[in-house]
Amino acid sequence: MEYKKHGDLKVTCIAEKDDLEFFGVTLEDLLDRTEQGYHFIKKVKELAGMNQKVTWTNVAYTLQISMLEDERLSLTYSEEISEYIESLKHSMVMADQATIEPLKEFITALENADEENARKLVARFEKNVRQTKED
Repeated sequence: MEYKKHGDLKVTCIAEKDDLEFFGVTLEDLLDRTEQGYHFIKKVKELAGMNQKVTWTNVAYTLQISMLEDERLSLTYSEEISEYIESLKHSMVMADQATIEPLKEFITALENADEENARKLVARFEKNVRQTKED
């Protein structure tokens, strides 16, 4: 695998077909969100952090997966607040009417917060989302 650091909390990994085979994972595992697919994504994030000396916060996590030529994959892991905000903005497209206004307010609060407070807001938001899913 090939790694490239883009910032304090952002790394891209290029995975070759051989890398997928080594981990016993297929493209379908990633697309279908199988247990093997999740394991691969987590392991690659861990390896990317170790390789590029990134200490992940596990807050404001986003992942962008792109297919490249020659059956390669680009996996960009980010915990940058700006990337998280962009991801939320994209999520608004699928949000129902009751969710849009609170989501806009949350995005504005993140944009106006400093790094530390933005991370606290995201951590609380993600905790609430997990609890809602469990209920």
